Amino acid sequence: MRLELNGMEAILQNLMNLPLEEADENRALNKAAKVIQEAVIEEAPQDERKENSSATSIKNNIKIKRAKEGEAKVHTGSAYHAHIIEGGRSAGSKYTLKNGKRQLVTWGPIAPNPFFTRGFENKKSEAVNAMADEIRKALRL
Repeated sequence: MRLELNGMEAILQNLMNLPLEEADENRALNKAAKVIQEAVIEEAPQDERKENSSATSIKNNIKIKRAKEGEAKVHTGSAYHAHIIEGGRSAGSKYTLKNGKRQLVTWGPIAPNPFFTRGFENKKSEAVNAMADEIRKALRL
């Protein structure tokens, strides 16, 4: 039996057709997610402010949600602001209540820094290869 994987769609289709145990499939997905996680950490911006704790630092909060039902997720954990850095935002203002008074709150624009996208695109083929290697091991190919 020959196993060849070319793209993400092909991988998913081939995984459905293989006589693969769910535990082996999850192990392969976790290997690929680990590759992507390392790439995203490498691309993530480092917060240079000293008052920023490591609890909200993007680099320290890129996590993997282990594979379950054929899906592994790489996410930003408790770095709640990562989506703003990834996609940027436009400038704006809004009235809000503070201590019972209406106040105008304004914010400036932030240019997008698609670190997650770069990390994924840079290591996509390596993740596919890691997944294929793990599947080959499971099928003893």
